[in-house]
Amino acid sequence: MRAKDKQKILKTVDKLVEYNKTLEKYRGSSKYLFDKILCECNKLIDEIDIADCSPEQHEALGEYKKLINSPEYDADLVKKALDVFFQQIQKENETYRILFLPYKYSMWDSFASIFEAAKEDENCEAYVMPIPYYDKDQEGNLTEMHDESESYPDDVGIISWQDNQVDEIDPDVIFIHNPYDGNNRVTSIHPKYYTNKLVCKDRVVIYVPYYVSYTEDKEVMVTMGGAEFYADYVIMQSEWYKKQFEQILSDYKKSDDDLNDLIAFYDNGNKFVVLGNPKYDKIRSLAKSEYPLRDDWEEKLFDESGNKKFTVLLDTTLEMLIKKREKMLDKIGDVIDFFEKRDDLSLIWRPHPLIESTLRNMYSELIPIYIKLVERCKKTENCIFDDTDDMHTAMAWSDAFMGKYGSMIELYRVTTKPTIMLEIGEKTNFESDGIYDEEGLKAKVSKGQVIREKDYGLGNLIDFSMKYQRDEVEYDINQTDGKKIYDFAIKAAKMKMN
Repeated sequence: MRAKDKQKILKTVDKLVEYNKTLEKYRGSSKYLFDKILCECNKLIDEIDIADCSPEQHEALGEYKKLINSPEYDADLVKKALDVFFQQIQKENETYRILFLPYKYSMWDSFASIFEAAKEDENCEAYVMPIPYYDKDQEGNLTEMHDESESYPDDVGIISWQDNQVDEIDPDVIFIHNPYDGNNRVTSIHPKYYTNKLVCKDRVVIYVPYYVSYTEDKEVMVTMGGAEFYADYVIMQSEWYKKQFEQILSDYKKSDDDLNDLIAFYDNGNKFVVLGNPKYDKIRSLAKSEYPLRDDWEEKLFDESGNKKFTVLLDTTLEMLIKKREKMLDKIGDVIDFFEKRDDLSLIWRPHPLIESTLRNMYSELIPIYIKLVERCKKTENCIFDDTDDMHTAMAWSDAFMGKYGSMIELYRVTTKPTIMLEIGEKTNFESDGIYDEEGLKAKVSKGQVIREKDYGLGNLIDFSMKYQRDEVEYDINQTDGKKIYDFAIKAAKMKMN
């Protein structure tokens, strides 16, 4: 029996218990009040949804209704009959219905281990309904629609947004991972899935960020998209992030009375919950065997003798491109220049998927430079331009990482492979003088710490990374972040029902 149906029945039974006491009080002393309360009892009985009740429960409820309407009203028999029905309902297993609303398949890893935990629970019905999203023009109008439903593997078992409505599915919990609703300048999910249209009194809406961030630097940018105001809960990767979000919310409250009222209306007192992120679960279990290489990738990552070249993954975040613009593009050019001259190495360049559309909308003068870099990368024999939906192939097959902030640098350090924080705007030194503390660097990398170009020089860090031998780590992933988030969601749903 669905948990919300069970709770409704039990609450109705509680009312009937109170009415029974009143009936006993007025029996024989006030026919008018007795009949009035009896009428209310019959209304409540008829309102009980017996669709999922067993034959035994039907029989028990029918017996109660017969006794309560008997001319020979017997309070003890009525009480016993209602108690039988109550006990039968109380013993029913509670089932929950959970709906995932992803919009980009490349971000599915922020849901994946929650979905796995839901599938493993025999008392849960889990549905995945990918929702469409739109590009925006410079005036903010919705233009081309994208629907990535076909990208999901068969074992996810998606349902169509065109054939199903959220209210018809009637979920107890909705998981979202797009925080912007219509507030992003470049894209927007379909307006009917904006967060304020999903929240209601008998369901829980939980926002799980599609990103994680490396937070060891003061420059990291922390913002809210808008969905955080309305969602019942926001899952945080760390206490540091929770404090940042709480401060932002506090600042918003002070800045605008209307916004203060909005935030207060949707605030349950414990909106931000530190439970990690499913993206970490995916990285902890990353294996090359799960990500076979395409032929064109294999040609660039292996030499003629079939030996794999040392491969570096270059990440370009949207945040850094907006902040540094030409300096960021210059850095990318420097890196491609270096790899063009080193046929013993390979490069995988994976830019944020919204970079080109963002540049076209905001900095169109930079588009020719960016396109030229992309074409250079694609034509270089040992370079791969990775615009696939899944970042995990690049992460699994690369041996080291270069980037500046963003999700990938935070995730890559968990692999305990060399993770290099680039400096943007400074002259890049690709030469190695061999003067660096190799053991100290090894200790940092093995602990999942980021190493920095500004401290050692990029040439030295590449030289060290090629020598570094990673100790294979076996992670205890019995209690994944996804399982913790799922357990919390069920608990939150129970609390809201009660």
